[in-house]
Amino acid sequence: MSNSKFRKDRTPLYLKVAEVLRQRILRKVWQAGEFLPTVNELVEEFQVARVTVREAIKILESEGLVDPRRGRGTVVLAHKSPTRPLHVVTSLSELVDVYRGDVPDLVSLEDRVTELPEGVSTGTSAGEYHMLKRMHSRDGQRYCVITLYLAKAIFDKHETEFRTCLALPVLFDDPDIDISIARQRLLVSKCDMETAMHLDIPLGEPVAEVRRILCDANETILYVADVIYRGDYIQLDMNLLA
Repeated sequence: MSNSKFRKDRTPLYLKVAEVLRQRILRKVWQAGEFLPTVNELVEEFQVARVTVREAIKILESEGLVDPRRGRGTVVLAHKSPTRPLHVVTSLSELVDVYRGDVPDLVSLEDRVTELPEGVSTGTSAGEYHMLKRMHSRDGQRYCVITLYLAKAIFDKHETEFRTCLALPVLFDDPDIDISIARQRLLVSKCDMETAMHLDIPLGEPVAEVRRILCDANETILYVADVIYRGDYIQLDMNLLA
């Protein structure tokens, strides 16, 4: 690992070492029951002091990921994954199936009538939209911030469902709605201060920004969703022979 890159910001070194080791454990570089490299090996890899490595291991111990054993080393413990990865799919029906029956905890951040956000180039505006901005969490872990723009006539028809449920299955199940355009774009970026506060992650952590657009048969935009997911919540799994 490049020492200059590892030290380029002011985050304490022990936190950086802990994060690298944590991600390796969660990605199963080391399985439960296996030992981490020795303190000396980690000191050599990260080019940090022994006390820095020890402080990093203490953090992982407090999280229940490892167990330092005197004279033997640090063993990886069996643990529950802290996230439920969201599989990125490539069709609307698959996406609806992912969300159907899912009941995350919803925390409202904004709720008002507005216009479409800037940069929506697909379809034509319905004029007036109801915007719902909220945070989703599961098992106490916040995993995304979503801003929904729903054509007001559609929102008024399903107001209760939109306020309490995930929006895509509600739209997909309405027999009066004929979705003719469904687009999704995913961009990997770094989180800003507001997102870091909402998702309780460090500033600059990797996030996945997703924009979804649905239009009816007249190419009128019914739904726009701007979603920011924790980077460790997104999993891209594609069948290249499909």
